[in-house]
Amino acid sequence: MNRLKADQKTKVGKRKQGSEEMMSDMETEKKKNKIQQNYSNNLGGGKNSTQCGMPDMYLSCASSSSQELAQSSILTKKFPKNYETLLRQFVQWTQASEPVSINFLAKANWNIEYAMTLYFDNPQLFSGSAAQPSIDRSKMDKLFYEFLDTQDKVGEKRMGPHGVFRLIQALGYRPTDRQVLVLAWKLKAQTQCEFTLDEWVQGMSDLQVDNIQTLKQRIDMINSEIDTNREKSRELYLFTFNYGKSAASRSLDLETAVCYWDVLFGSRSTLMSQWIDFLYEQEKTSSERLVQEVGPTSAKQVKNVWITRDTWNLFWDFILLSKPDLSDYDDEGAWPVLIDQFVEHCREKLHYPKPRTAEEQTIKYY
Repeated sequence: MNRLKADQKTKVGKRKQGSEEMMSDMETEKKKNKIQQNYSNNLGGGKNSTQCGMPDMYLSCASSSSQELAQSSILTKKFPKNYETLLRQFVQWTQASEPVSINFLAKANWNIEYAMTLYFDNPQLFSGSAAQPSIDRSKMDKLFYEFLDTQDKVGEKRMGPHGVFRLIQALGYRPTDRQVLVLAWKLKAQTQCEFTLDEWVQGMSDLQVDNIQTLKQRIDMINSEIDTNREKSRELYLFTFNYGKSAASRSLDLETAVCYWDVLFGSRSTLMSQWIDFLYEQEKTSSERLVQEVGPTSAKQVKNVWITRDTWNLFWDFILLSKPDLSDYDDEGAWPVLIDQFVEHCREKLHYPKPRTAEEQTIKYY
């Protein structure tokens, strides 16, 4: 009898659990259908809608081509289980309307990072120019002036080093974090550790942000993209040369170049460490020779190793695309002299493989 009661309780429990799971599935499906129905109503001219069928609460109306794309890409795609979380995050970060957000997420197959990239690269893709997040110029100006510092003697409407340092702290970054360089890149800054009001307003407008929180989110997202997007990585790298050098100089001094390589590439690879050691050895040798020629006092005032624009630009290809042992290095390629000298140094001093002679290649072929 007790066993029979236990079996009955087990069956009742299973039926109850199955019923709860069914109700949960029904509620989830109901929410999905509600969003799809709301979206259909918005596109089709539902309540409180504009001429294009979008509600008044949204900042723009979708074009007819956007409607067709929405109907094909949204209503026929299956929503993921965590669609509510993804949608909420996307709306929060972009300030886009819900229908526009769904379009971008669906086009990105609900990959939120890819959807964010699509949105910020082309916010007008689905709903015209007014679909961009609403940003407030007065908020941008107010935020800029909050970080002006009287210690900086850089002129009006210009944020100097002290102000930039406070901005970096407010964003939660360290001065050596790559995000700081990403910020300067996106603001198109012309001078190290300085931002003009014009650079600030134009950069913030391009990023579609007007407060610290969304600025940090956007910079963090771009910074993460650089690790996987070679084109953006190169753009940031090329920007750094002009940003890092002094206005009166045509090249980067060695100390500055090394600092920026560490920021851009992170932990040094073996080849990077050997490259930097080689450059410092070149500097030391040149300095010792100069001491003998002009004396120690005058020699200290001279920097002997400079990184030209050509060397800087091509080093990106060299360090990222070369094999670790440089066995694929093309001696006949149009490499800068300094890189040629480094490769020769690796072969002679560090026992890197030397290129085969024409005779050796012929013997191997036969």
